Amino acid sequence: MYRFSPDPSSPEQSTTASVMTAASASDERRQLLASLLSDHEWKCDPPTRTRLEALQQCLPPAVIPATRGNSVYPAETEWTLLANEIERYLDFRRLRHLEAQLHHCPDADFHFDRNDWEVAHAAEAALAAHLRHVHEESYVPEQPDLYLHVH
Repeated sequence: MYRFSPDPSSPEQSTTASVMTAASASDERRQLLASLLSDHEWKCDPPTRTRLEALQQCLPPAVIPATRGNSVYPAETEWTLLANEIERYLDFRRLRHLEAQLHHCPDADFHFDRNDWEVAHAAEAALAAHLRHVHEESYVPEQPDLYLHVH
C-alpha cells in the first residue's frame, strides 16, 4: 500500500492514511458487490451468487470503520476467490455501456444480459487476436538496406 503523506515516519499520519485507504477500498467493494447483486441482467451461477450474498452480509455498514480484529469482516481470500466473477461483471458493464452507446440509448433501457456479454466478449477477444496476428505477421516487407545499390 502506498502512503502519500509529508512525513511517512509520523505514526499518526501513517495510521490515518492506512485507515482512509482501507475504508475507501471497503466502500468501493461494498458498492460493487451491491451493484452486482442488484443487476437483473447479470445472472451468475447459484453457488457463486450464494457466496456473494454471504460476503455482502459479512461487510460492516459504511458508517462503522472496519478493523483487522473484527472477526465478521471477510478475509481477503474470499475476495480473491470471487475476483473472477467481479472482473467479469466489470467487463460486462463496460461492454453493455458500449453497446448501449452504439444503439443510442441509455444503459438502463438497453437489454444486454450475460449471454450477450459472452458473445460480445468472445468477439472482442477474436478481434484482439486478429489484430495481434496482423501486427506480428505483417506482410509488408522490411525496408531494404540503404547502403545496398543495384545498378
